[in-house]
Amino acid sequence: MSPALIRIDGSYGEGGGQILRTALTLSMITRKPFELVNIRAKRPKPGLRPQHLTCVKAAQKVCGAEVEGAFVGSLFLRFIPGSLKAGSYYFDIGTAGAVSLVFQTIGLALAEAGSSKILIRGGTHVPHAPSFHYLYEIYGPVVKILGFDFSFELRRYGFFPAGGGEMLVRILPRRNPSYLELLGPYEAKSVRVLSVVTEDLPSHIRTRQAKTAAELLARKGFQPLIVLERAKALSPATFVFISISEGQKRAGFISFGKKGKPAEKVAEEVAKEFLDFYASGKAVDPYLADQLLLPLALSGASCHFDVSRLSRHFFTNLWVIRQFLPDFTPEVKGKLDQTGEIKLVKNKEKTC
Repeated sequence: MSPALIRIDGSYGEGGGQILRTALTLSMITRKPFELVNIRAKRPKPGLRPQHLTCVKAAQKVCGAEVEGAFVGSLFLRFIPGSLKAGSYYFDIGTAGAVSLVFQTIGLALAEAGSSKILIRGGTHVPHAPSFHYLYEIYGPVVKILGFDFSFELRRYGFFPAGGGEMLVRILPRRNPSYLELLGPYEAKSVRVLSVVTEDLPSHIRTRQAKTAAELLARKGFQPLIVLERAKALSPATFVFISISEGQKRAGFISFGKKGKPAEKVAEEVAKEFLDFYASGKAVDPYLADQLLLPLALSGASCHFDVSRLSRHFFTNLWVIRQFLPDFTPEVKGKLDQTGEIKLVKNKEKTC
């Protein structure tokens, strides 16, 4: 007997593409088919955009799914999964859509199937999505604790609007997870500051970005480690990425430059976001909290972590996961846009 079709309202909560991506991942793994309506209905350009369509087609390819409604602008999607197949895959978004979001759609699922390799072409560093460096420095090391082993390689930078970047990800079969505990505050004062400009922009921009960020951090007692880089890309771009790590804990923040925006402003934005996070006394940034839910649900691990801000993305993602896995019931303390604490105990011998 075939599993019942799960029906999901894509306008629920945050109402963005995360609903689609999480549904695709869980459908592939659980073999439960779903229908998604009102896809991104609240957004300026509702429906599937090219990067969302790439996620759908990538999911379809790795599990041989039957799909209806897979076209740009579609507000409806029906997805009936087949069997997951490990292998080597290549996906081209065709725009500066985020390669990280395509990876996060299929990466966890492919880990259930065996060893795989995926090359994704598009945007490697774009607003409103995890950058390559966030995956490499923050997401990857933390989900490895949960049994997901990903190796990230930046083949080429890709920025808005041209894209053209390439990220290679090697995926090992999922292992048994370890207990995840990420609790603040941080004691570390060493902070990594990565300042990048493309080769077609003056090199003094990256120096000014780094200098401003370093000065702002040093005033608060931090010891910044500066890394300067010139990137080859199809579109001119600049960014600053600030990260911190202490044991298993880590967090990262990014700010992008644009025409008319001074290098100093780019650095000020990301430094302020980092300093506000650090001052919260929590271990996990809002972006990682959201991204941890799915690997936690799939791994069956126990956890205890605190977060500087519970985002709408977090609560929306939790809701979608429970449409497929109703037994996933972490204890969440805290309200929207406030600090929070998440506990999940699977093994009674393990206490938080």
